[in-house]
Amino acid sequence: MSTENKPEIFDSGNLLVFISSRWKSLLIITIVAMVLSTIISFILPEKYKATVVLFPSQNNNLSRAFLSEKADETKDFLAFGEDNNVEQMLQVLKSDQLMFALEKRYNLIKNYGLEKEWDKYYLFKGYYEELFSYSITQYESIEITVMDKKPEVAALMANGAAYLADSIFQGIVKQRALSAYFIVKGQFDSATALSNKLEDSMNYYRSIGILNWEYQVKELTAGYADAEVKGNAEAIKSISDKLKVFQQNGKGYWIIANELENNFIWLKQIKTSYEEAKVNAEQKIPSFFVADKAVPADRKSYPIRGLIVAGGTLAALFISLLILLIGNRLKIIKKK
Repeated sequence: MSTENKPEIFDSGNLLVFISSRWKSLLIITIVAMVLSTIISFILPEKYKATVVLFPSQNNNLSRAFLSEKADETKDFLAFGEDNNVEQMLQVLKSDQLMFALEKRYNLIKNYGLEKEWDKYYLFKGYYEELFSYSITQYESIEITVMDKKPEVAALMANGAAYLADSIFQGIVKQRALSAYFIVKGQFDSATALSNKLEDSMNYYRSIGILNWEYQVKELTAGYADAEVKGNAEAIKSISDKLKVFQQNGKGYWIIANELENNFIWLKQIKTSYEEAKVNAEQKIPSFFVADKAVPADRKSYPIRGLIVAGGTLAALFISLLILLIGNRLKIIKKK
């Protein structure tokens, strides 16, 4: 058969003729689909959306911001974070640690009716990924979105996710800060103990009258020379006895004095590091700025009943029309 005699059932003319010949069937299908879509839209559980918008900070340590005297733009802990800070916070928000922290705090497995399922944790993760979302906005902020059947609970969990993420992030920072603090504290305690030991040794020399070696020896030498000029034998003997004390203890005095000076320089340096590490270990600042806090929604976000009815009706109409066309085509081929 030539192509000129072959009917084109899918051209516009044949399609309109076919639809007009089956309009009753298509109308019934459309009405049934509309009714079923409407019923489904009312059966689906309602969900309310809550959103938190936050800007990560630069996560600088307080010690560098307050104790360091060097000019450094990155010390500004009030500044918004850069791309790497946003990515770091997003990783925390998407972590399993936060997911299970939220589950523990709000008993989500029971809330979703999964406590009796043998694979409850697997199912819970699916619910979590569907109802909790974290994304970076075009303004380099992070948006936390939570869906729940109760608007108050959705807002509570969205704010809770932000709070727990901050706690997790602070915990990571605190762990490193504490490790650094204990290392520096050990060095500071060691330098302090050595300083106290050297001071005790120096107290011996002070007790025998050696307070300032150079100055005292200079003055005693000048006094000895003056006594000799004057022929004062008593003064000569007295000064000579004192000079013997300096001569006998000079080496030990200078060893202790030099060690004490070197340890003082080291103690001064380590004290600065110790104070910085102590501030970082004991104090903390929020890792982000909250731009919009979650509040209970007035209207549900899901399901959108009009969209479900329209989509379901159109889909049913299209599929039924396609099936009727294919069936009609098969009948034509069978007759031939």
